[in-house]
Amino acid sequence: MSLFSALTVAVGGLAAQSSAIGNISDNLANTSTTGYKSINTSFETLVTSSNLQRNDPGGVRATPQYQNDVQGNLIQSQVSTSLAITGQGYFEVRPSTVGAAGTTTFGSDSYYTRRGDFSLDKNGYLVNGAGFFLTGYQVSSTGIVDTSKADPIQISQLLDNPVPTSTATYSANLPSSAEDAYSSAPSTIQIYDALGNGHDMSFTWTKDSTNNWTLNVLIPEAVAPVAPSTIYTDYDVDIPFIFNSVTNVGTIETITPDTVVPARYTVVTPGSDNKAEVSYSLSFAGSGSQTVTIDFGTYDSPTGTTQFADTTVAVTSFEQNGIPRGSFKDLSIDKNGFITLNYDNGRSKTFYQIPLVQFFAQDQLQRISGGAYQRTIESGTARRSAPGSVGAGQIVGSSLEGSNVDIATEFTKLIQAQRVYSANAKTITTSDSMLQEVINIIR
Repeated sequence: MSLFSALTVAVGGLAAQSSAIGNISDNLANTSTTGYKSINTSFETLVTSSNLQRNDPGGVRATPQYQNDVQGNLIQSQVSTSLAITGQGYFEVRPSTVGAAGTTTFGSDSYYTRRGDFSLDKNGYLVNGAGFFLTGYQVSSTGIVDTSKADPIQISQLLDNPVPTSTATYSANLPSSAEDAYSSAPSTIQIYDALGNGHDMSFTWTKDSTNNWTLNVLIPEAVAPVAPSTIYTDYDVDIPFIFNSVTNVGTIETITPDTVVPARYTVVTPGSDNKAEVSYSLSFAGSGSQTVTIDFGTYDSPTGTTQFADTTVAVTSFEQNGIPRGSFKDLSIDKNGFITLNYDNGRSKTFYQIPLVQFFAQDQLQRISGGAYQRTIESGTARRSAPGSVGAGQIVGSSLEGSNVDIATEFTKLIQAQRVYSANAKTITTSDSMLQEVINIIR
């Protein structure tokens, strides 16, 4: 071994510790970076020649050791579109290009990130703080997830179409001890036409005689036929009910069909469930016709509408299935990655699912700016799966994953690197002194 070899090895040691300090500096600088994964330093000895009689020093080489598989702490966020992953997996994202006309176009390359500080941009895309756009599967109206491709998620379903009322359920108890000609206060519910306009539907009960009642159904502005040449301007129809007095006392025995031709309402023939139902056809100005079926409970059963002791008509339930037009209010994302849009009409719809991507060798991913990664040959193929399945983690809404850097550990490594750097520098000064002595021999 020559003194020049000692100098070379010491210089290599300085370079290796410089790399370690650089990695430590990178980690400390990104302590507060969302989704950042720390870098450790692995030292590898270099061998020039070594046997039992002689060892020529080769020095040391420093290589980065990525810690992509180490989970960072979860941090609560007030933003509903902020997402974190607990467990394995990455969000699949894409970069974009904005054209001169302001249009957004996407390339075919995908990147992968744990940075989940997503928010809606002006075009309704979910984009994180580094400018990467979140991708996901589309979900059909019947709940089927299209897993064939993942495209950038764009929230464009800002309006929820109205649903006209087709069914209603009514449950009430009529006072059996009421005098003949007793009339109840009207019970009113709002039903909806095909355009989403609301219309009042009122039920009023009048006792005709023992066990015999008439229900008046009033729907102002509803049009219904009465005779071939006559129409109602308001749907105002009386429906006779007969309650049991011998067996199953107090329950509905029959509902009398309409005697007018054409009929203003139809008593639905009961099926195996023995439902007591009445249906009628209506139309409202500009919205076309619709059929509404009212469920009054079950014949010969104390469910729905009954006649038992009471002082007044007691309505326990009066509901319908129509919905007015709705406007987008906010969105929610569950642990399985389903994105549900909530509307101000009370309805919610699921349009997307966010998959998670896994790699067999995730520490071999190529890092790029913005906390994202590219697939490499060494990392293996990207494998998409639904959150919570096939080893993938779960998504936590309104949360962010913090950096996995531990400051105490980094400072400890920094002290060690500084001392080893100083030791290598001392080797250089010692070798220099020895070389100086060699030079002085010839003087």
